[in-house]
This record gives sequence, C-alpha cells and structure tokens, in this order.
Amino acid sequence: MMLRKVEVAVLLRSFSRALGVGSPSLRGANGDEALRIYGAFTAACLQMALEDERTTRYVRRRLGEEAFALGVRLRPLARACPQGAHGLASLLYRGIRIELAWESDDRARFGPCAFAAHYSPSVCGLMSAFDEGFLRGILNRPEARLEFTCRITEGAPCCCARLACVRRDK
Repeated sequence: MMLRKVEVAVLLRSFSRALGVGSPSLRGANGDEALRIYGAFTAACLQMALEDERTTRYVRRRLGEEAFALGVRLRPLARACPQGAHGLASLLYRGIRIELAWESDDRARFGPCAFAAHYSPSVCGLMSAFDEGFLRGILNRPEARLEFTCRITEGAPCCCARLACVRRDK
C-alpha cells in the first residue's frame, strides 16, 4: 500500500506540473485513498480543460511532455525487470490498479482500470495523452503515438491500443 501511495504521489506531481496547478494533499491517505484522490482530482481538472478547445490542446501537449519525461527517468529501472521496459510498464500500471497486458511489442490491452469509474469518455481520451507520453518515454519510442481502438469508458470490456510508429518528414 505504501508503494502505491508513493507511485500516486509521483503521478500527482507530474500531472500538476503539466497543468501548472497545485496538488491536493495525500497526507494521512493510504494507497487506495491516494488513488481515489488522484482520480477525482485529475477528472475534475481535465473536465475543466475540455471546456475550451485551445486549453484542451495545450493540456494534451503538456500531459504528453511531462509523462514522456517521467518515462525517460524511469526507463533505467527496466534493466532490473525480466521482461524489460514492457514488463516495467505493466508493473507500474498494476501499482495504480490498471492491468496492462502486451499482446505484442506494440499492441496493449488495459483493464480493468481503477479510473474508469472516475473518467468520462472525453476525460479518458484527454488523459490518454499522459499514457502515450509515459509509454513513449519508458519504451524509448519518442515518435510513437498511442492509438486506441476501444475504451472501457465507452462501454468496452477493456481498452485496446497500438503504439504506432509515426514518421516525420524532414
């Protein structure tokens, strides 16, 4: 439980830094309470961001940047994981009560997800910028994009996504 609280605190700092807002206190909260606080806080912030298209674009970009940096910082830990970076990503997601299973090197299945009850489909869609950035950073795929084909918040039994390689013209 203590590890979960630490992981949530790290996510909360990254999320708050991305949006330029203060974080709620996790003082006195156990791991599950911290996760609930994080879910409610991120849902409320992102719901407000969705009210304006320009703000939504900014938040999407900042979430991706901040999460990418977090993934890069955590990437060295993958050397200690038998399944490498993919295994580390799955382990870290499990710590926040999201099951992440890799069906191949670039195809992932998420679910069950602790945040599905907190997030509307549009909030989930915006928060996926954080997932994309984090996975790009931890897997060392800076140009990839996370493309979802289905989401729990839209009624699917799980979220399915592909980490697609994106080529940029020079």
